[in-house]
This record gives sequence, C-alpha cells and structure tokens, in this order.
Amino acid sequence: MAVRRGAQWALIATGALIVMIAAALIIAPPFVVRHALQHYLKAEGITADIGHVHADIFTGQISLDDVSGHGSDNRRFRIGHFAVNIDYWPLTDHHIDLSYIRLADAHIDAGRNARQQPTIAGVPIPVHSAGGGQHNWGFGVGEVAVDQVTLRYRAPTHADHPAVDQTLVVHGLHIGPIATWQPQQTTAASIQLRAADGRLDLHGHLRPLGATRRANFTLKASHFPMQAFMPVARLGYVTALDGRLDADQQLSMTYAADGRLTLGVKGRSAWHNAHLATTDGTDVRGDSLSWQGDEQATLGRGHGQPGHIHADGKVALANVVAKRASQLDFRQKSASWNGKAEATLGQRATRVTSHGKLTAQDTHLVSGNWLKLSSAAEHLTGDLNLTLTPDETRVDTDGGFTATGMGLTVPATVDLNSATLNWNGKTTTRLAGNGTHIQTDGHLTSNQLVFDVPKTSHVTADHVAWQGKVALHSAQLFSRRAKGQLEARNVHLSIPGAPIRILATQFGFDGQYAEQPDASGRALRLTLSGDAHSHKLEAVDTAINAPWIKLLQANASGIAIDSLDAIHVADLKASGIRMLGDSHGDGAAIRAVSMQAKQFALQDLQHYRVHDLVLGGTNIHVRHDKRGIGVISQFVGSMTASSGHTGAASKQASKPHAKASSPGAASGSGAAGATYAVDHLHLSGPAIAFVDKTTTPAVHVTGSKLDFTLDNLDTAKPNQDARYTLGLDVGAYGHFDSRGKIAPFAPHGIRMDLNAWLRSLALAPLSGYLDAAMGRRIANGVADGTLNLSATKGQLNGVLDTTLTNFRLANSATTETDIAYGISMNTALKLLRGHNDIIHFRTKILGDVTTPYFSLNNLIREAVLAGLRTALLSNYSPLGLLNNAKNSFLNLFRSVEDRPALFATGKHYVRPADRTYLALIAKAMRSHPGWTLHIAGQAVPADAKALKLHGTPAARHTRLEQLARRRQSAVKDYLAARNVNPARIIAGDPSVADSNQARPAVKFSLDKH
Repeated sequence: MAVRRGAQWALIATGALIVMIAAALIIAPPFVVRHALQHYLKAEGITADIGHVHADIFTGQISLDDVSGHGSDNRRFRIGHFAVNIDYWPLTDHHIDLSYIRLADAHIDAGRNARQQPTIAGVPIPVHSAGGGQHNWGFGVGEVAVDQVTLRYRAPTHADHPAVDQTLVVHGLHIGPIATWQPQQTTAASIQLRAADGRLDLHGHLRPLGATRRANFTLKASHFPMQAFMPVARLGYVTALDGRLDADQQLSMTYAADGRLTLGVKGRSAWHNAHLATTDGTDVRGDSLSWQGDEQATLGRGHGQPGHIHADGKVALANVVAKRASQLDFRQKSASWNGKAEATLGQRATRVTSHGKLTAQDTHLVSGNWLKLSSAAEHLTGDLNLTLTPDETRVDTDGGFTATGMGLTVPATVDLNSATLNWNGKTTTRLAGNGTHIQTDGHLTSNQLVFDVPKTSHVTADHVAWQGKVALHSAQLFSRRAKGQLEARNVHLSIPGAPIRILATQFGFDGQYAEQPDASGRALRLTLSGDAHSHKLEAVDTAINAPWIKLLQANASGIAIDSLDAIHVADLKASGIRMLGDSHGDGAAIRAVSMQAKQFALQDLQHYRVHDLVLGGTNIHVRHDKRGIGVISQFVGSMTASSGHTGAASKQASKPHAKASSPGAASGSGAAGATYAVDHLHLSGPAIAFVDKTTTPAVHVTGSKLDFTLDNLDTAKPNQDARYTLGLDVGAYGHFDSRGKIAPFAPHGIRMDLNAWLRSLALAPLSGYLDAAMGRRIANGVADGTLNLSATKGQLNGVLDTTLTNFRLANSATTETDIAYGISMNTALKLLRGHNDIIHFRTKILGDVTTPYFSLNNLIREAVLAGLRTALLSNYSPLGLLNNAKNSFLNLFRSVEDRPALFATGKHYVRPADRTYLALIAKAMRSHPGWTLHIAGQAVPADAKALKLHGTPAARHTRLEQLARRRQSAVKDYLAARNVNPARIIAGDPSVADSNQARPAVKFSLDKH
C-alpha cells in the first residue's frame, strides 16, 4: 500500500510537475520575452513601456501590443501591434522560416545623428561589414505586412546637405513569400505610402535574392510630396527636393552581381511646384515638369564606367528657373519637347543628347557677366547635346531653330535684337568662367534686326540672310570671326560721334570677317576680305541731313581690311551715282550713269588713294546763291565743323568769293593729317549746269559732252604736278577745252600752267553778270578765244585772247554806259557793226588765285575800247569802212566755193584766222534768209600723222572720217551760234583725201534760191 501510495504520489508529483512545466511553458514565455526585450532596449539606451506580450512556444507565435519608448534627444517610437510566427520544423534543415511578420499602428522616429550614423529612436544602429564567417542557416518569411506605420525621418545639417525633417506614412505594405534557400522565387509586393495629403501606390513582383535581383511594379502617385524622397536623395548630391508628384508608370529594375543597376520607366509623371538643388550649386525650380514616354537607365556600372539613360517621349515645362553658381541663370515661361534623349552620368561630366522638337515661350539665359540671351518664342528641331562639367556647360545643336523677339547681349560689347529669327545648321555654345564661346555653321535669316556695338556702330536691317560659319568669344574682349555670304535689306548704319549714316536698300557680302585680340591682348584687331554688292546705297551727312553719295547699284571685289590701318578695294563698279545731294529734295551736284574705281586704298584712316576712277554719263549741277555754292557749301561747312573749325571759319568756307588762305595751306587741325591721291580720274557725261541766283536775271549756263581726265593728284606730295584735260560743249553750239598741269596743294600757294580754248561761247546766259557790273544786259553775242594761265606761289599770270561776234546789248530806254571820249557803249557798238561784227580784245589775268584781277566790268569796257581803236584809229573813215564792208559782202559769195575754212592737222577747232571769214558768212546768211549753205568736211594724210593713228587702213580711214565730220559740226555750230538757222546749213558726206598736198578743211557751196 505504501509503495502503491508512494507511486501514486510520485505520479501525482510528476503530473503536477508536468502541469507546472506546461503551465510554465504557457505562462512564462510572455514574461521572458518582456524581460529580455526590456533588458535589451535598456542596454541600447531606450526606455520602453511594453503593454501586452503574447508568446506561444507551441505555435511559435509572438506578439506585442501597445509598445512605446524613447531614446536620446527625446526620439520616440510607438508600436500598436507587432506579431511574428516561426515554424519549428524547418529548423531541422537550418532554416529560419517565419510564417509572417506584422506591424501595424506604429510611429517610429528614425534618421541620422550628428556623426551621420543611422538611428532608430535616437539609438545608433550598428552597421556590420558584409564579410564574416560562413553559416549554413537560411531565412525565409511567408508574409510581411505593414499597416498604418508612420516614419519620421530627421537628420541634422551636414556639409552641403541641409537638415531633413520628413514624415512618411506607410498605409500598407505586403511582401511575401520570400526565402534565401529559394533565390529564384518571385515575390509579390505592394506598398501604399501617404505623405501630407498625397499618396503613392506601388504594386508588382520582385526577386530580391540571387545573383541578379529584379523588380517590376506599377507606380501610381497623386499629389505625393517629393520631400518624402529626401532621405534617399540626400545620400547622393541633392541638397533640396520639393514639390508634388502625379504619376502612372510601369517600373522595372534589375540589379546585377557586378553592381550594375538597370531601371525602366514607362508612362506619365508630373512634378508640380518643383525644386531641386545639388551640391555643385545647381538650383532648378518650376511650376510644372511633366514627362510621358519610355525611359531606360543603367547606373552603377563597374570599372568606373558612367551611367546611361535613354528616354523617348514628351517633356513639358512651365515657369522654369535654373541657376548654377555664377555660370548660369535660366528662366523660361513654358517649353515642350517631343523626341528621344540619352544621358551619360559620369563622376565629372554629365552629357545629354536629344533628337526631337522643342517649343518654348519667354526664355531668358544669363551666363555670368558674359552673355544675356532672350526670346519671346522659339521652336527647335533636330539634335541637341548638353555637356555639364565643373568647369563649363556646353550645348551643341544640329537642326532648325526659329525664334521671335530674340535678344543677345554681351555687356558693354554687343547688343543684338531680332523680331524673327530662323536658323538651320550647327551650333556649339560653351559657358565657362573665362567667358562664352559660340560657334555656328549654317543658314540664318532675321527680320527687324538691330545690332549695336557700343561706341562703334549701330546697325538696323529689315531682313538679313547669312550662310556660313561664325565664331564668337565673349570674355574681357568680345572677339568674333565669320566666313560666308551675307544678304541684307533696308540696312541703316550709324557711327556714334561721327556725322555719317549709311543706308542701303540691299547689301551683300561674300568673304571673311574677324575681330581677334591683337598681340597685346588688350584690344581687338579687325580683318576683312571678300566681295560686296549693294542696291540704293547712300552715305548721309547727318549734320545737314543730305547724302554725300548715292549708288543705285554697286559691286566691290577684292576688299581687304587689316585693323583699319589698311583698307583696300581692288575694284568698285557702280551705276546710278549721285554725289553731294540736296538736303531739301532729290537733287544732287553730281550725277553719273556709271563709276569704276580700281585699287582704292585707305591707310591709317587718313590717307586715301585710288589708282583709277572713272565716272561715265555724268551730270553736274552747281547752284550759287546768297548762302554759297548750294549743297557744296553745306558739305564744306559740315566738314569744317566736324573737324574742329570755328564758326567763323565755317562761315567763311561757305562763301566762294571770300578771301581765304591759299589752297595749299592747311585748312584746319582736323584735316591736316588727311591725304588724298588719285592716279587717274576720268569724268565723262552728257550734261553740266551752273545756276547763279545772286544776279538778276539769274545766270544759267549748261554744258554737255563733258570729258575730264586728271592724273597724279596727291595731296601727300604737294609739289607734284597733276595733269588734266577738259572738254565740254557749252550751250547749244559752244565748246570749251583745256589742258595743263596743276599743283593745287603746293606749300606756298597753288602752282599751275594751263591752256584753254573757247569756241562759240554764248554770252546772253551771262547777262546777269553784266547787269550787276554795268546795269546793262546782253541780248546776243558769241565769244571765241584762248586762255593761257599760269600761277606760281598762288599768284596768277595769264592772258585771255578773245573775239566777240554779233555782240548786242538789250535795249534800255533809261540806261547809257559811258565808255570813253564821251562815247556810250551803244554808240561804240554801232560803229563796229558796220565792218565785220567782230570785237577782238586781249587782257591779262593777274592777282591771287582766290581774288584774281579780272572783272566783267573791265572786260566789257576793254572789249569795246579794243573795237573802237580798230575802227577810229585806222586809215579808213567810218563811212569808208561801211563801204568796204558792203563790197566785201557783194564779193564774198562769188568765191565762197574757192575758199574753204582751214584747220590745224589733227584738230577740229575753228582757227582764229578763220573767225572773221566765218563771221562774215554768218552775217550774210542772217541778211539773206532764203540762202542755204552746204558744207563738207575733209581729212588728209597729215591728220593721220598728227593723231598717230595705227591699225588697219580701214580703221585709220574710219578715224579720219570721224575727224572730218567733227570739222563739219564745228563750222555748223560756229555759224548757228551766230544766229544762223542750223536748218539752212546742210552737212554733206565727209571725205578723206589721199593726196599729201590736200589740206584739212571744210568746203562750202552756196544755194541762193
């Protein structure tokens, strides 16, 4: 019984023990877990309060509820519910397999401390190295579920990184199953994040274990704050990240064993109120940055290889501002891009290439103090490459570009504005601390262009077209060079400080242009070479608002400019020339049909030289009034004013008769250094006119068939003689010829030696001068004669030998002009007309070149006195003279066929010896209106010798025939100038005699019927 009772008690004790052990296994684990967890947290510096603990040793379930605590810096955590379940059987295979891990209703403070260690509740989390001993244990979890967990991440300021304080709510997270012994297993995952009033949902699958990790997700975001990503972005080079994200995208990720990360993004996203700042000083802000398309990226490549991003889609920006230290300030109201792009992300360089279409509005770009660029609207198609390095920003484009309201400014260097601009070609722009470099190669058109170089030039043009290459460098100096073709319409050029404005309806240039630093590096050196052409080009004197010169068409070739010290033009051809234009109309002092200048050179902006200057079809109009010689006085006054002359000097220069210093003397300090040289000048034209409105009636003299040549004029060689020839038809029948040599700038006064010939010069148009001198007007009269004039040191010494034919004064009932001996001019003239109607006189011209001793008053008196001396002091009485004149008229035309008018060999001018004879013929023709005179010119072999004719016999015969015809014209003009109706003078066929005995002549025959 005792044994049995002992066994019974033993069994009871054993059972009680088992019950106690079982109770301990059921009751003790929660206490053990609580104690162990509190001991651990306390050891880590966390004071914790654990509410309910559930631990089931049989099922492997452990759960905690209402756990809270805090660590250093009052960093706290709170967990509403945490549960984990472990399966025991896999332990036999060294597998730790958790059925689930659940975390709900929690708030955790995380971040980094002052030593940049990761922390939870203020407690540093030890970071162990990836190395260590090998183990054979595996880990797996069937499900990880997180619901309503709030993470508050805080980190202090560190280096360039600002402080971070960001709260993120994990609304839901589910991952599983996953196990290390099944690395190829695909795991479902979803996460729902909440931040502020935004949300981000991520759903998909991932394979986080194994040699290559993969993930594929669908991302949807609505108004999600970008600051939530700052804890991760802070690990890179980002110092600020702000704004809201809306997205609907497909994401893919592959992480290879070699550390290469491949990302794929497809869909749409929009970043509103964006702000991004990086450690290199880049700061980007925008109201909206949106993207729709496909993007692939490869990052973290081994062996130092840069990352790569490829994108194909659409980008839209609104109110973007991008700044980068002092290198870049970029602002844009809106922009959209559609195309493809690639980016290479290196440690020191980021390169972006794109191909597509870009449209932008209201763009402004400032690069330090070197460049300002703006546009109202722009459209870009083609390729764009962007390279960012710590030293510079480089932009390369290849395609088309259009813009409106375009502006380009290099401060204190150049300012360019264009209403519309179109470009097609390649450009390279480099923005760096040492300046801005721009290179272009393509075709550019611009409308309403304004180009301003301060203190140098101001250019405007309605339209500009350029084809070629341009290189610009803006630093301390704004250097540039260009090569290509330029066409412009309605161009205006003005030069600050200079009274000149250049305009052209059309202008073109083909060549090279450069302004590069000189050897000193402190100034620019200009070089230019090429050809140019223009339409309606004019240079205007802005002081009087009148054009110096107008050219209807102009072409210049062989232009070469070297730093403005040497300007050369090989050949300049122009048509429709007007020089010295009127300030109040379309008139001009000189007009020409054509002009050609060869080998023009300008040295040091002071020394002008032209080798050959020819003006053809020239019309010259000179007006003299009370203010001076018309527009010529205005231009002279403008030049003297601009060169620093005093007002009195300017007024004196505008008066042609004012006494001044010799032309050889310097006229002022402003012009003292300038020199002008013409190796050969030829001026020819159909008309020349002189109008003098200072007399009553006004003097009006016209000429035609102008032919003027000038050789070897050089103001730098004042003692050098310039040779000239001048031929001019004056009035209807007159002619003027002159030739000689002249040194107008001789040091001690003008020097010259010239001869002139007057033929049938009508005197009636000069009546105003006689009226001013003597109160009488000329009704009729013709002058012939010669002028021999020389000057030494500005002092004249000349002789005018002249005959007046058919000279008549206008009737005047009140005016009588006394000549001599109580004889009036009218009486003296009547005494002369009875003989041969010719008054011959000879007078000297003396005095200074600016004030010659030569007056019309004395000239007329001397002419009449000379005629009186011939009439009154001869051996014949006036009555006898009249009788002899009568007999000579009766006998004249009995022998006119036998007496031709003779000429000097090689010439076609009427000889002085024949003037009386021709005057008698003219008087007889006037007295017999029914008579007709036939004339025939003749050239002879002696003419060919005098003219030194060469060539074929036919060519020589043609030249001699032309000479004979000119002799006919000379006789006809001589008679017509003396009031013989030219219709009564019949010119026959000219002849060329073969006999060496023949004489150069014009033969007559008279028809009295």
